[in-house]
Amino acid sequence: MEKEFNAKESLQLIEAMIEKAKFRPSKAYGYITMMWGYLVMLCALGHWVLERSFKLEYAPAVWLLMIIGFVATFIMAGRARKQKRVRSYIDEMVRQVWVAFSIAFLVLFFAIGGQSDTFLPTVLLLYGVSMWAQGALIRFKPYQMGAAVFWIAAAAAFILEPGLQLLIMAIAVVLGY
Repeated sequence: MEKEFNAKESLQLIEAMIEKAKFRPSKAYGYITMMWGYLVMLCALGHWVLERSFKLEYAPAVWLLMIIGFVATFIMAGRARKQKRVRSYIDEMVRQVWVAFSIAFLVLFFAIGGQSDTFLPTVLLLYGVSMWAQGALIRFKPYQMGAAVFWIAAAAAFILEPGLQLLIMAIAVVLGY
């Protein structure tokens, strides 16, 4: 048996549904995006400098800093979810875009290895797709413009010498985020 709603309850239900459909990112999500941008840029530049200037064999180890990023993301996202009253469909879709990016990245990393000449250009392509999807979902054109930056950087990274790929990635992150 269905419950009969009075006028006030009907309006509350409609209001709740409208709230759930809206996308209002919290500041925490902006901080997460900025943190990842800075972290990728620092790792790419660190790797490039250590490899080019100091000829260190273990320069790629700088990417282990990404573990800190994953831990910080889980902490910051958990806090943001607790503060946010309503979790919208768009919130979930944006989260799923970045989950898909992470899975694709890991498959790529383990399939072709981080030292392959095609690894970083392909990661830049994935960044572009993810940024485009997020920008479309939240109707934020700067993310879509950032996606174009990542795609242009990917094309350049495929063409130019592999030694410049890390530098291209760092520049793309600065310009694309």
